Amino acid sequence: MLSLFFLLASMVRGPADVETLTASADLVVHAQVVRTRSAFGVGGGQIFTTAVLRPIETWKGEIQPEIAVLVEGGEVGELAQEVQGAALFRGGEEVVVFLLHRASGVYSVSRMALGKFAVGAALPSLPKRALRDRRGLECQGCGAEQDDFSLDELRARVLARK
Repeated sequence: MLSLFFLLASMVRGPADVETLTASADLVVHAQVVRTRSAFGVGGGQIFTTAVLRPIETWKGEIQPEIAVLVEGGEVGELAQEVQGAALFRGGEEVVVFLLHRASGVYSVSRMALGKFAVGAALPSLPKRALRDRRGLECQGCGAEQDDFSLDELRARVLARK
């Protein structure tokens, strides 16, 4: 079985600090990824993945029971497309995302992967942390922005700016 893989590069413009992300986002949620599904876009040339999120808490925007987030790249059959800088979602993952409204019921992540923080704790007894992953991402106009917060600090910064 032959597996094909394409890599598409992207550039993101900053700044992408929490305050800027919050100001430009239509929706900011602390959520859990319920499921993901990849499919070809209109015209069949590019693959998109839809991540369905169930909010734990809405920090900015209208409260919704589920949120569909469309990201570039994914896998369909034997074909895989990876877009550098695109946010990646895994089923069951806990996240904080800064979202832009695209269409009725569909959102995208603000500034690609810079608008997504993975949430977790090194040990169950430790407070949760929110970490942003910049691997493979080029950002013009980004400075020495913080990528690691306690979940409580990230929440407080978003709520102070919404």
